[in-house]
Amino acid sequence: MALANLTPEERKVVLECLNAAAMGPFFPDWEFQTLFGVERTDVKSVIDAWPSVDESDAIVDAAIANSMNHLLGYPHGHVRAWSQYISVTPKEVLRILQKWSGDDAV
Repeated sequence: MALANLTPEERKVVLECLNAAAMGPFFPDWEFQTLFGVERTDVKSVIDAWPSVDESDAIVDAAIANSMNHLLGYPHGHVRAWSQYISVTPKEVLRILQKWSGDDAV
């Protein structure tokens, strides 16, 4: 996982996904910790520290990976709200997630 491998525009999308996950309507409070493995306040702390985050920290890694993964795969039912939080398509978020995670398919 390496934010350093992403362009400034791609890093902006990662931050948008973190914001959408923490502040948006996509994930109910009662299920957030179960889905993410971290509390919503932990994701907000990553946002507050941005861009000076330590990706080797398990909370940072979980916040980034799970924000993008769950925005793409969780049946949140808020497709119309997507563009209020994220400036690119789900397909582009997937591409950025794969690039960040070092997926060779990118």
